[in-house]
Amino acid sequence: MKATVVVRSFVALALAAAALTGARAANEVRVVLGIDPADSSGDVLLSASVGPSQSITRATGMRATITQTSSMAEVMRASRTVENEVIIAPAHVTASAILHAYQLLATSGQEQIYVLVAKNSIDSVDKLAGKKLYLPQQDSLRSYVAKGLLTESGVKLSQFAKVTYGNTSGGGLVALGFGMADVTIADETQAKEWIAAHPGQARILKATRPVPGGMSMVVRKDFCATDCGRLGEWVSSGDGAIPGVGKLRLASADAGKQFTYVASLGITTPDTLKGVTRVSAEEVAELAKQNVTIVDTRSQKEYDSEHVKGAVLASYLEKSLKEIDFDASKDDFSALKSVPKEKPVVFLCNGPECWKSYKASRAALAAGYPKIYWFRGGMPEWREKRLPVEGAAGAALARIPAPTGAKPAAKAVIATR
Repeated sequence: MKATVVVRSFVALALAAAALTGARAANEVRVVLGIDPADSSGDVLLSASVGPSQSITRATGMRATITQTSSMAEVMRASRTVENEVIIAPAHVTASAILHAYQLLATSGQEQIYVLVAKNSIDSVDKLAGKKLYLPQQDSLRSYVAKGLLTESGVKLSQFAKVTYGNTSGGGLVALGFGMADVTIADETQAKEWIAAHPGQARILKATRPVPGGMSMVVRKDFCATDCGRLGEWVSSGDGAIPGVGKLRLASADAGKQFTYVASLGITTPDTLKGVTRVSAEEVAELAKQNVTIVDTRSQKEYDSEHVKGAVLASYLEKSLKEIDFDASKDDFSALKSVPKEKPVVFLCNGPECWKSYKASRAALAAGYPKIYWFRGGMPEWREKRLPVEGAAGAALARIPAPTGAKPAAKAVIATR
C-alpha cells in the first residue's frame, strides 16, 4: 500500500545541528526546499527530496541533504541567515536571497502575472479602505505581491475592515463569490477564467509585471565560486528536477531583472525614524568600542547561529502588521526591559525587510531611552562588511575567504545582481 507522508519543517533541526558542529561538515551541501502551500496542488511527499539529494550527491561528490518546509516565514529567514549552500524556493524568497549572499543559478522557466480581483462594484484600488481582504498564507508569494500592489497604491492592510488568511490560492475567489471577501489576489489566468464563469461579479483592479513562477535555485556566493559548475551540470542533466515541482533550467543572463522587480514589491522599513539615529555597520563597530549596548531583536535560534560580537538578545513577540502605523499593543516588548536605559542602545535585526528593530526602536523611544541608534542594515550588512561575529555557524561563514573570481559554471549562466 502506498503511503502519503506529509513533510514537516526540519529547518530548526538544521540550525541546531549547525550550532552544535560549529561549521558545515566537510563535503556537505545543505539545500532548503521551500514549498509554498498556496501554490501546492497537494501534500508534499518525503520522496520529493530523496531523489534530488542522491543525484546532487553524485553530481557534486559531496553529501547533499535537502530540508523541506512549507513555512515561507522559515525559508525567507533562511534567505537572510545564509546557513545553507543552496535554496530552491518561489520568487520572493529567491529575490531576498539574491539581495544577500546568493547567486541565481536556475529557474523553472515559467512566468506568472498576479492580479488584485475585487467585486464588480469596486472600480479602483483607492476604494478598498473599509473592505474585506482575503489572502493565502501570510508569507506566500501571492500574499507578498498583493501587499506590494496595495502599498504601491498607498493602501495599508490596517485600512481594511477585515484581513483573512487562508491556506489555498483558490480560496480567495471562492470567498469573493460567496460575499465573504471584497478583494483577493489570484494569478491572471485563473482570475480571467473565474470572471468569465461568473459574469458581472468581479473585475481586475491591478496587475503585476510578469514575475518568475514556479521555483528557482540560488547558490551561496562563496560556494558558487567553486561548485556552481557541477551544480549547473546537475541542472542540465535529466536529474535536475524536483518531483511535484518540475524541471529546472539554467537562468538566462537577464533573469535577475525579474527578481529585482519582485524584491521591490517587498514591504521594507522606512529610511529614517524621527528621534532615532540610523547607523551603518562601520558606525556600529565604532559604537561598540564606546561600550554602547547592541541589541539583537531576532529569534533565539538566529542569535545562536550568528550575531554581532558582543550583542545581547532581546527577542520579542511580534504580531503587529509590518507598517509604519503598526499597533504596538499587539507586540510584547517585555524583553526590552532587560536593556538598560542609562547607556546608548543600538537595535538591529535582519536588514531593511525586517521590522523588529524598527519597532523596538519606536518602543524604546516611547519608553524614554535617551539615545537610540537604529542599525537598519542589520546582520546582512554586518556580514557583507565581514565584521566580527559570534555564534558557531556565523563564525564559520566569516572565516570563508571572500570570492576573488568564480570559476566558470560549465554551461551555466549565472545571473548576479
